[in-house]
Amino acid sequence: MRIAFSNRVAARAAATIFEQYGFSAKQLDTEVVTDCPTLLAAPAIERSIGLELVERIDVGGRAFTRAR
Repeated sequence: MRIAFSNRVAARAAATIFEQYGFSAKQLDTEVVTDCPTLLAAPAIERSIGLELVERIDVGGRAFTRAR
């Protein structure tokens, strides 16, 4: 799964959270690539940094973009 954030700080925070849960996470500028399951990633992001910082989520070739 690839998640794009609005800034690098949010991406770094998300990568750290995924790693704390035991998943791999690689930050690429404002994006994070992780093997964390979507159903766990969304609540973890919401609790820690807020979903408003998520720009896009790409799950298995499908991209979901947040409406503005």
